[in-house]
Amino acid sequence: MEKKICGAKTRQGTPFKKTPLKNGRCRLHGGKSTGPKNKEKHRESLKGNKNAIVTGEYEIISFDTLLDDEKELYEMIPEDINKQVKGRYKIFEIRTRRLMQRYTVQLEKERPDFRLITRIEEALTRLDARANELIREMRELSPHNTDDNNSLDQLVKIFAKVRDTRKPT
Repeated sequence: MEKKICGAKTRQGTPFKKTPLKNGRCRLHGGKSTGPKNKEKHRESLKGNKNAIVTGEYEIISFDTLLDDEKELYEMIPEDINKQVKGRYKIFEIRTRRLMQRYTVQLEKERPDFRLITRIEEALTRLDARANELIREMRELSPHNTDDNNSLDQLVKIFAKVRDTRKPT
């Protein structure tokens, strides 16, 4: 009896010699995926899938995906920055909260994953920096921001005046 082989072609053009599965190809050459048969069921199965989330720093967050307590938090976050970035600022706050929850879970484990804890801490640092950039940017763009209210700007003006008085004529 002749041994069944996969039948897929190698780069040299010879048949691939692995033992085939029921469909006639080996596990490496199973054929092109036709995708899920029931698209609606597949779509439902993907909702809430958190398998790829490690730290959560880049997790996609929309209002529809927020948990009930997060929606409450979303409504409580102060809105004293410009309307255009208000939502982004709120999402930063929620993302920070989720990272802190993951951090706490790791610390409470009997054998915490310190590599993951370090990654979460680094992600929190980056998130905080981005949130601070956003706030700084909004202060600069705010129509309520005047140079007179900023103590650093006042100091720069004082130095400029002193410099002007010292210039030789």
